[in-house]
Amino acid sequence: MIILSNTTRQPLPKKRLAHAIELVLRYEKHRAERISAVYCGDRLIKKINQTYLQHDYATDTISFRLNDGQSIEGEFYISLDTVRRNACRYKQSFVTELLRVTIHSTLHLIGYDDETDAQREIMTKKENRYLSLLEHANTRNLAQAQVK
Repeated sequence: MIILSNTTRQPLPKKRLAHAIELVLRYEKHRAERISAVYCGDRLIKKINQTYLQHDYATDTISFRLNDGQSIEGEFYISLDTVRRNACRYKQSFVTELLRVTIHSTLHLIGYDDETDAQREIMTKKENRYLSLLEHANTRNLAQAQVK
């Protein structure tokens, strides 16, 4: 079960976000027992960062894995404020950056880390691959819709 929550007034492409999570899980040979994805603002994610990681700043995502095994129980929080700033910095659309961070968060739940350069490189390659697969699926769905 995947549960998406939005604590902001920012509209979100919830179907695409859920599809991104499902895609990563399927390709990484995991499944969701219960994944809660919370899309929030800088204030909430900064509070979570202070409380659980003793960091006094906002970040794009924080993930918590609550069990072990192939069936994942966990939650992640994504700051839409930070995603918006990073989209500008990296010259990406907001939705593309949001999908990237959602994929990144899901990879963290699976067990991937990004503390070293080598780990970051692996995660970035996986993010790019899944973004490409999502874009391909989205393009195919649009083409099918236009044919009907």
